[in-house]
Amino acid sequence: MKVTESRDAVYIISVAAELGGVHPQTLRIYERRGLLHPYRTPGGTRRYSDQDLEQLGLIQELTSEGINLEGVRKILELRDETERLRHQVARLRRLLGEAEERLAAAGLGTVVRNLPDVRREG
Repeated sequence: MKVTESRDAVYIISVAAELGGVHPQTLRIYERRGLLHPYRTPGGTRRYSDQDLEQLGLIQELTSEGINLEGVRKILELRDETERLRHQVARLRRLLGEAEERLAAAGLGTVVRNLPDVRREG
């Protein structure tokens, strides 16, 4: 799960709850269950970001479809892992392209890339 940075976390729990349409206790429960990770000030006060509120919306959407909180937690973990892997694949493709360019510039022939492009629907 992504950790919110202090500069992005601007909403206190009552404001975040109102914006999210939930009770503040719901936010505390979601945090205990590992679904939300608000920033904590040095004094221990929770601060929520727009990203946290987005995540709250997704949690509400999933629970309204009948998914329990443990299922929601797994879905969020898989979503984060998928995003991490997409970034890693993009980085590796960039590095491979740079290596191919260096080989071509050194006159070592052309490299035939045998990697299919990954299609993203969305």
